[in-house]
Order: sequence, then structure tokens, then C-alpha cells
Amino acid sequence: MRHNYIGLGKHAMKSQFMCPLIAILTLAGCAEPNTPIKINAGDLTQVQVDAIVEHCGAAAGLVSVQDALLTINRSSELAVTGCVLDALYATGETSLTTVGNQRYEASNR
Repeated sequence: MRHNYIGLGKHAMKSQFMCPLIAILTLAGCAEPNTPIKINAGDLTQVQVDAIVEHCGAAAGLVSVQDALLTINRSSELAVTGCVLDALYATGETSLTTVGNQRYEASNR
């Protein structure tokens, strides 16, 4: 069956692209949230990372350094994962972006 798009103009094209776009966004939103975070380790060593993990009360092996790649597994306790991420960010060695909640502050104009 052939669709007749006469009279629909640009709206016909929009509907053709909306379905695939929605499908892609849905799949991206369904990614496994517990997959490890992999970032550049900078000059951090496994010994330094283990000290951070211990300081935060996390289980040994939560974070590993291998071939200049830092792999961060998530703890079952959110506060522990947050502590580890904050401490790694504070070293200035990793490629972690800022850690924490951020909100947009509107200017008072």
C-alpha cells in the first residue's frame, strides 16, 4: 500500500523520523545502570586507589587500575560509591567530570 503524502508537506517527513528516534532514545535510556565506569586513571596507582577504597569503607576490588584505565564498579551503598567518586575526583588525576548534584541557577535579571 502506498501512502499519499500530498498536502502533508514537511509533517509527513517528521513522522517518518520520529519513530526511529524514539526507539533509539528508549534503548539508550534502558542501558544497564550498574555497568562499571571506565575512565582515564591519569597517574593514579592501584595502591593509591586501594587506599581511597579502604578510606570510603568499600569492598576491596571496587576500583581497579589496569593499563592506565580506571574501572569503577558501583557499591550497593550509594554513599560508598559517592565517597569513592568524590575522592577520585579530588585527586585531579582522573578524567572524571565534576561529581554531585548540579542544578541550573537562573540569573536575577
